[in-house]
Amino acid sequence: VEIALANGALASLLITDTLFRANSIAKRSRYVAMVEAARALGSQVHVFSSLHVSGEQLAQLSGVAAMLRFPLPIELDDDDDHDDDGNEDSNDKGGTDGDEANADGASRSPDRK
Repeated sequence: VEIALANGALASLLITDTLFRANSIAKRSRYVAMVEAARALGSQVHVFSSLHVSGEQLAQLSGVAAMLRFPLPIELDDDDDHDDDGNEDSNDKGGTDGDEANADGASRSPDRK
């Protein structure tokens, strides 16, 4: 959400009211600044009550979410789906056209037993 806000891609900010009541002053200030920056960019800000089902569900997803004006190409730090050269890892070690390898290494079609 912060990356989207920094890039001007934020159309709507969705945030729970519990983030404004956090014990940490730094945490409260962070989200107040986020709301102010979103409003300054002309984004809509929706504050969800923690007493409502929608607020409870948003709280389970970190308490903050965004709807974007345009897609952002973001590289995730946790890149487990790619190997070192950037290619996707594949657990499929053989077989084509739906063939599966059985225990002795021979391939068989999925519809044959």
